[in-house]
Amino acid sequence: MGRTKPLKPNSRKKLFLINLLLILIPLAYFGYSYVLRSIAELIIVNQEPFQSDAIAVLSGDPGRAVEAADLFKRHIAPNVLITTENPPAVYEMARKDGVELILNHENYVRLLQGYGVPAVSIFRIESYVGDTFDEVSRIRDFAKQKGWTRLILVTSNFHTRRARMVARYLLEPDIRVAVIASHYDTFKPEGWWKSQGQMRTFGIELEKLITYSLYIWPRMLWKSRESTKPRSTSLAQPDLFLTPVS
Repeated sequence: MGRTKPLKPNSRKKLFLINLLLILIPLAYFGYSYVLRSIAELIIVNQEPFQSDAIAVLSGDPGRAVEAADLFKRHIAPNVLITTENPPAVYEMARKDGVELILNHENYVRLLQGYGVPAVSIFRIESYVGDTFDEVSRIRDFAKQKGWTRLILVTSNFHTRRARMVARYLLEPDIRVAVIASHYDTFKPEGWWKSQGQMRTFGIELEKLITYSLYIWPRMLWKSRESTKPRSTSLAQPDLFLTPVS
């Protein structure tokens, strides 16, 4: 019997590529949805709620207020805090012309009361907020004035990762916080790539998340480094020679 001739280098390369394709094609067909669902986890985090002083609802989709009402009815917290988003550019012109616009915080109040939160339990930060960083800063100041040390932040699911990052930087460790994703969102992690609108939401949020990370992470590292530095006690020690004797 004759011996089998070894494959030429070019033939080996072609055979390797064919085998690789035979593996990748079924993986791509059956596994792409799992990969894309996993990618959505880059922007989503959902923590467990705990007994708190207040539920703070970040400005945005009205479903966030409904989620806050659900948490309130579960007796997670006795208070609900909302913020005041910057009004649209035409707001003043429309008001002068007698055209009434319903602002976001007004919708929040209607939804909260409509879903069982009494008016006496709703607080509003009246100064305008421009973005997530500004909003959480105002929530921190308000919470400190009230003496609150435990908060629930409610926002849309696609916004949770960024909100959690800002909350860790601005609130902790003085205020313990959990970020809760609204169950009433239109962004669906299990199929976001099938909708042009949801793909746009993902792209915009991922860009914002990267931008916030570049701003916050270096400051968090510096803050952590400063907190671990040993403090000099030389100035804190009383001067025994200058201490008056009573």
